[in-house]
Amino acid sequence: MKDETLTIALAALFFCGFVICFFGFLIFYFKKFYRLKAEKKQMQLLFENELSNTQLEIQEQIFNSISQEIHDNVGQILSLVNVQLNIIDERETTDKLLLNDARENVSKAVTDLRDLAKGLSGDRIRILGLVPAVEQEVQRINRIGMMNVSLEVQGHEERINNQKELILFRVIQECLQNIVKHASADAVMIVFSYREGALQICITDNGKGFNFHQERKQHSGLGIQNIFKRTEMIGGNAEVHSIPGQGTTVKIKTDYV
Repeated sequence: MKDETLTIALAALFFCGFVICFFGFLIFYFKKFYRLKAEKKQMQLLFENELSNTQLEIQEQIFNSISQEIHDNVGQILSLVNVQLNIIDERETTDKLLLNDARENVSKAVTDLRDLAKGLSGDRIRILGLVPAVEQEVQRINRIGMMNVSLEVQGHEERINNQKELILFRVIQECLQNIVKHASADAVMIVFSYREGALQICITDNGKGFNFHQERKQHSGLGIQNIFKRTEMIGGNAEVHSIPGQGTTVKIKTDYV
């Protein structure tokens, strides 16, 4: 009788232990599940916020560029046309050669304004694609004449996720702005390498370079931090290689999805 009672007690104890362990596992599992779900939601909110900030930054950059273009290019052309028309008006006979030059300058100003209007579209990166949008940026910088920027595409160009394209475009803009502001470079090379399953973007300048590890250790260089933060946010990775006096190379890699 005692043996039977002991067996029942042990069985009950084992069952209670099993139930406790089972419910403990369920509690642990659901806590982990909901924590991961909350983290995923938080990451999605951060991504959407970063995407919104990126869109605003790109729009601001576009408007600044357009303002500069109108001032430096279109404004100068129209000022020249004004001078030409005044000269024509002062002369007793019409100078057809000067009049044709004025017409050509007006036509050039209209063409430039039309090209600038295209840049006002917030969807231009989605419509054009990453490479053509970067090519427009390269042409804009080259027109300024501060340095020569070249663009090369290796492999078959592929479209990637629209949100990724937007953030990648801003990362490339960030790199180019850093070069213009700090590098004292006169040549920049941008290479798009379309590989199987992944895109690699390499931006190299021949500027003065810097001590990357020291800069990162001192938590300075907000532009560089933005490059790493934004690349990580789209599931990619970034590398910066720089040596004082030997220029800088930034490598960005991400998948297409």
